[in-house]
Amino acid sequence: MRLIDKLPMVHPPEDRYTLIPASKGFKPFLLGGRTKQVFPFAVDNLFYRGIAFNKKYKPIVKPFEKVYPEETSIDVVLEDLKEEIENIKESLEIPLNKFKFGTYIPTRYGFLKIYSLAKNVSKAELIRTIELYIEEDINENFPGKEVVYAYDFLKTEKDEPYRVLITIVESEIIQKLETWAENIGIRLDIISYEPICLINLGLLKGLPIPFTILYTDVNKILVLAYQKDRILYEEFSYVFSPDKMAEDVLNLIIWDIRNYIVLNDLSNIYLAGVVTEYEHLMEYFLEKLPIFGIVSIDVFPERYSLLYTLGERLLNV
Repeated sequence: MRLIDKLPMVHPPEDRYTLIPASKGFKPFLLGGRTKQVFPFAVDNLFYRGIAFNKKYKPIVKPFEKVYPEETSIDVVLEDLKEEIENIKESLEIPLNKFKFGTYIPTRYGFLKIYSLAKNVSKAELIRTIELYIEEDINENFPGKEVVYAYDFLKTEKDEPYRVLITIVESEIIQKLETWAENIGIRLDIISYEPICLINLGLLKGLPIPFTILYTDVNKILVLAYQKDRILYEEFSYVFSPDKMAEDVLNLIIWDIRNYIVLNDLSNIYLAGVVTEYEHLMEYFLEKLPIFGIVSIDVFPERYSLLYTLGERLLNV
């Protein structure tokens, strides 16, 4: 599987923040890597989860997760995760500072887009145009908020326009994560963005472009379409339970998702995430939506698929 130049990564705006790791030099495990053990984790307003493993995918820390009965502030979730990691630390034979740590920003805190720009302009004019477009997107999507942004040029053919991938994330959530990491004595080597991790999952599993992934988590359904010249994504809120399913509510969400798929003419749709761990939930989605296949990571429970993808990146930081 060839991953080196297929991952649509952008350079960080500052050395401290690797919003999306650069693709240069990235190698999958079979081609070798420098890092021996990684510790990707995720936090959201209804859960946290994490896992630590080595380059042979052997867990050093078994997959762990806490799901809250209702929406909780990120500050509370981070405090609980801090306590969890402090407890894990006591039983580890390897010091925490020997791990590469990484996380991703939940979708609602950021923005992702591809710009297509003509090549018959000067470099200075091109950069000014990109900065102007980014400023417009910040004003439209993040009024009154401080943000961190990054952009990079995706690979194109000689006769094609430039394709520029831009990512914008609220500064506050990054600052909270950095402060949290500092308080437990670790450094975050990667801070990514949830839709980027989902794109990487599709590329890692060799999905043909264009593809659409319907990713399910305990508190959301994220529909993301990755195409050559655009990225579309939409988040639908829904709390999943393996024991009971609010079918009437889920039917309404499925209706909205189907309309989104039809409206945007999406195809090659794959199902991923937590619902694929439960046969009755998976069958429900396969019955209700035009799903082409399942994306499975095999090595860990499916709800850890984005952390597995992030771990692949960390192995080669």
